[in-house]
Amino acid sequence: MLTRRELLVTATSALTVGALDGVAFAEPDEALVARAREEGSITWYTGIVVNQLVRPVVAGFKQRYGIDVRFTSVTEAETVLRMRSEANAGQNLADLFDSSGAVFPPLLASGLVGQFQPSNAASFSPDMKDKDGYYTAIYSIYLTTGYNTDLVSEEEAPRSYEDLLDPKWHGKMAWADTPALSGPAGFIANVLDVMGDEKGMDYLKRLSKQKIVNVPGNQRVVLDNVIAGQYPIGLMIYNHQTYISRAKGAPVKAARTEPFVGHLGAIFLAKNAPHPNAARLFIEYLCSPEGQGLVRDAGYPPADPRIPPKEPGTSPVTAGFKYRMMTPADAGEPLAKWVAIYNELFKA
Repeated sequence: MLTRRELLVTATSALTVGALDGVAFAEPDEALVARAREEGSITWYTGIVVNQLVRPVVAGFKQRYGIDVRFTSVTEAETVLRMRSEANAGQNLADLFDSSGAVFPPLLASGLVGQFQPSNAASFSPDMKDKDGYYTAIYSIYLTTGYNTDLVSEEEAPRSYEDLLDPKWHGKMAWADTPALSGPAGFIANVLDVMGDEKGMDYLKRLSKQKIVNVPGNQRVVLDNVIAGQYPIGLMIYNHQTYISRAKGAPVKAARTEPFVGHLGAIFLAKNAPHPNAARLFIEYLCSPEGQGLVRDAGYPPADPRIPPKEPGTSPVTAGFKYRMMTPADAGEPLAKWVAIYNELFKA
């Protein structure tokens, strides 16, 4: 039986693939649009790749509503520092910010996260939005095992977590040395949820003897090392990035070691936003079929299950793989527990 904290899902879809053109744009309330246009602009703190997604949605929003979006590229740590500093000075500048979750606990504790439940997210699954309206996903990405196809055959590729214990992979696997939910901590959380604490810890202790290489940097760095042949196998690799790289000729594939670890790209309304109505309208736009189509075109699996991804294998809606979603709420005390296990078993 799954615990309340488990979000282990087998996603299936009875929706028609390619239904974007058949999903109508749900125009927000006219009063909201009018107030947003009066405010005229918004400021967005973002960690999303600018040319890949930020610029397209900014342009689409401006074309539809005539409202300017000023964006600043920041890390998650910079988002927390900026917003706290601005609040302390009584000069809140940000209307919106995005995050995979790391900024949520500290900014919520500081009273800097607003609440908004966009009507366009009504079709989103519960694990794509906060029940209290603190965040809404605009996309979801999934982490699994990636392997170099020149060094590992499809028959040899790990198909289960138990397969990672095979002695032939000793010292030949790598993952990103990061304390984020998308790093080893997310892997550990997944194992403990699926296997239970006792069996899960036993498994993790055995896995630690495989001497997984802790690579400084992020998941993309690990994937590039796998592609270069430095390591045959990369753990906690973004599934969609393997498809992007493979399409460019890289010798890499994702192994279906289920459940994958789900990771949200969530948008948040800033508390005391200087342009609250324009910010709410922008969130509605991001969650609309038009906005989700831009997310899809950028190569991310959209949060809206009605909008199929560009590559079917990147989303559980079209590929049917099992996953456990990591939510921003996991980025507080739960994350600290999983990072402590990582440090004890895999960095000692």
